[in-house]
Amino acid sequence: MGRDVRDITRLPEHFRALRREGLRFRVGPFVAHVRTPFSRLRHDFLETYEGFPLASEAEATTFHLQVRATSPLRRWVRPKLMADAGFAHTPFVPLPGDLGMLAMEMGLNWLVATSSDRFLMFHAGLVERDGKAILMPGASGIGKSTLTAGLSLSGWRFFTDEFGLLDPDTLAFHPHPRPISLKNESIPVLAERVMPERLSRPLHETPKGTIRYLKPPRDALERMAETAPASLILYPNYNPNAKSQVIELPKHEAFAMVRGAAVNCDRLGETAFRTLAALTDRCRSFRLIYRSLDQAIRMVSDLMEHAP
Repeated sequence: MGRDVRDITRLPEHFRALRREGLRFRVGPFVAHVRTPFSRLRHDFLETYEGFPLASEAEATTFHLQVRATSPLRRWVRPKLMADAGFAHTPFVPLPGDLGMLAMEMGLNWLVATSSDRFLMFHAGLVERDGKAILMPGASGIGKSTLTAGLSLSGWRFFTDEFGLLDPDTLAFHPHPRPISLKNESIPVLAERVMPERLSRPLHETPKGTIRYLKPPRDALERMAETAPASLILYPNYNPNAKSQVIELPKHEAFAMVRGAAVNCDRLGETAFRTLAALTDRCRSFRLIYRSLDQAIRMVSDLMEHAP
């Protein structure tokens, strides 16, 4: 591989490398090493991860992941593939050959969630503006990724739509700007706001319906070593039939809710408890109920005007 190429590109040499020795790239505080023999997945990966910085030889690899066929025959006949992290017991299930990108993302998510206990991790979206971060925890399907993407297209720096990585010692969040997973009804909402090349091809009939991946803004990749403390914790809830509301949560309820969003709280024990207490003491927490993405962006901007 050419040493003058510093980012992932769609060059033939990167396409070949994914099949042979794999590619090592940086995403926030991690270095991931990925490999796959599937041509369709290699095209999808290079398109979706274009611009991500390649790791230098001096940087240690954090995760290894390959997406392989479930058997030699299933590489060619009705292809079936699955993520393989090299462990005997993993939750990965076989997927149709057309869903390789989903297998790759699920594998990387699992590796981050199970192997990164230097951080207190939250299943959340995260954006930053003027040195202040907003943590937006939430389950899939409530609008978290859509709002995170919308804010990243409206002057906010994108950190993540999957894992908020909080350093217990500094209470600063570390960016982890992977592609944003858009699902079903959220896809056309964001598609009208970005150039077509920012979106991956659609993946149909996944366990969560149709998925398209939105490439992170270039600024998010260039600044992914820049941390930020949280100033607000927001719980977004898109409901086109409900009354729009901004509801502040008392500290005890805020603590319980953010505890529920923590991925590795049990593994960190007392460190997690102290960190959660400090986070909820520092940040005001609100429940947001909104009827459109534009309305939600305005609500977040208004709240940020009064954030500490």
